[in-house]
Amino acid sequence: MQLIEFTENALLAIAKYRQTLQIPNDACLRVGIRQKNETNKRLLIGFDTKTDKDKQATVQGIEVLYHPGEVFFFAGMVIDYIEEADRKGFAFVEKKAVGV
Repeated sequence: MQLIEFTENALLAIAKYRQTLQIPNDACLRVGIRQKNETNKRLLIGFDTKTDKDKQATVQGIEVLYHPGEVFFFAGMVIDYIEEADRKGFAFVEKKAVGV
C-alpha cells in the first residue's frame, strides 16, 4: 500500500505555498493527524525539517515526513486541496471520492 497520494490540486497548492512562503529547499512536507479518531481525521500538513523520530518518503516527487505512529490513520488516503467560497485548504479524502 502506498503511503499517501496527492491530487493535482494538492500538488499545485504545495508548489504555490513553497514558492509564496519562500520555504527552503531542504524543508520537507510534514503530514500527520491532529485528532486521532476514525470519524474525524484532522489533517496536519506543513513544511518542516526531519527529526530523529520521523520517517521520510518520496511521494510523487515530494519529500514527505511523518511520525511512524500516525501512519495507520492516513496510509492509503489521498490529500486534496479544496477551494470553495467559504473555505480552502488541504483535506484527506477517500480514493474513490476523487476517482484516483
